[in-house]
Amino acid sequence: MSDHLCSRLPHAARNWFTGTVLRPHVDAYAAWLRSRGYAPGTVACYLRSVAHFAHWVAHRARALDGIDEPLVRRFVDGHLPSCRCARRCVRAKNTVRAALVQLLAFLRCEGQIPPPASYTPAATEFELDVFDRYLAAVRGLQAATRQGRLKHVRDFLLAQFADGAVDVTTMTPCDVERFTRQYTAGCKPASVKQVCIALRSYLRFKATQGIDTARLSGALPQVAQWRLSGLPNDLSAQEVERLLGAFDRRTATGRRDYAIARCYIDLGLRTAEVVRLRLEDLDWRAGRVQIRSKGRRTDVLPLPMATGRAIAAYLRAGRPLTASRALFLRHRPPCDKPATTDTIRGAIRNAALRCGLAERLTGTHILRHTVARRLVQGGASLKAIADVLRHRSLDTTTIYAKVDLDALASVAAPWPGSQP
Repeated sequence: MSDHLCSRLPHAARNWFTGTVLRPHVDAYAAWLRSRGYAPGTVACYLRSVAHFAHWVAHRARALDGIDEPLVRRFVDGHLPSCRCARRCVRAKNTVRAALVQLLAFLRCEGQIPPPASYTPAATEFELDVFDRYLAAVRGLQAATRQGRLKHVRDFLLAQFADGAVDVTTMTPCDVERFTRQYTAGCKPASVKQVCIALRSYLRFKATQGIDTARLSGALPQVAQWRLSGLPNDLSAQEVERLLGAFDRRTATGRRDYAIARCYIDLGLRTAEVVRLRLEDLDWRAGRVQIRSKGRRTDVLPLPMATGRAIAAYLRAGRPLTASRALFLRHRPPCDKPATTDTIRGAIRNAALRCGLAERLTGTHILRHTVARRLVQGGASLKAIADVLRHRSLDTTTIYAKVDLDALASVAAPWPGSQP
């Protein structure tokens, strides 16, 4: 262990590393944390936590490959609450767990311990892997869509076959109906529909393998959702200004979140499209941005001046220095990782909470509706709106024909029997 690290650790922590299987990896682990943006104080705290774990595990794991998630859980949930190892031990569960999660990630990155054991039976895991390849290669679905379908299909297969081999020919329509009814109990119609779409997709996949699944597919309920039955929610111009004013652009995180908001409000992007933006997608000279849309499509949109300025401000004084090519990054360690969908959505929801729009802005898709409303009220045709929002069919765009209520009121016929 380096002298610098030793100086930041209590005497007991330094001794606890001596003679353990983790001792040769302490310096590399600390460097791993620093490279991912952790502050020196956090690195020292994590090292103290790992030293405590090394001391406890000395008589329980004689080799590195014995260190895994179950052992970490035993330490955090079983040992910490009754620990009497030393007076200055780190005993905060969240802190210790975070340190050990990073330790496992580091050891796996170095090839020192095997990948985490799968809790899904091998036969089910194999079936899901083949199905995932089918969804990607044949159906052309993006990773986020495939992940949602795989989740429902995994639960379906585990309920039907448990630890045994997957054999769809042994299932009956009653099995499918029973699972769907129990699995979707209490769910909203939209959620039930997504489950049925996932299961129907899987059964169609099995049909491509020569298995007759028509009766099984017929047991899935048809969920009634009337197209164009409601009005899309959107924000007024005043509410948009309140939202944009809720970001503190004096901070790096505020500049990032403001740029994210402009991508939603100016370009009408979906959350997944914001996440997939990369540095090379921005053509500054031509004033264009490349969008990776649904179905592996790539579209090019004009880059509005306000959006470009917000992104440029973030790139100049906000974006962490890293080799990552993702446009938007995490601002909490590990800082070299792209921002996730939760990070992107959280930026908007937190801003809505700060400016009093939390009840109105319950999801980011309302900003996409807001873009459509602005285009409709500006006189844009449905074809132009479909192009901006990158709809494959004009039928998807027709719901926005109902957004301009004032214009609709001027052509609406009087209700029969009403006063002239």
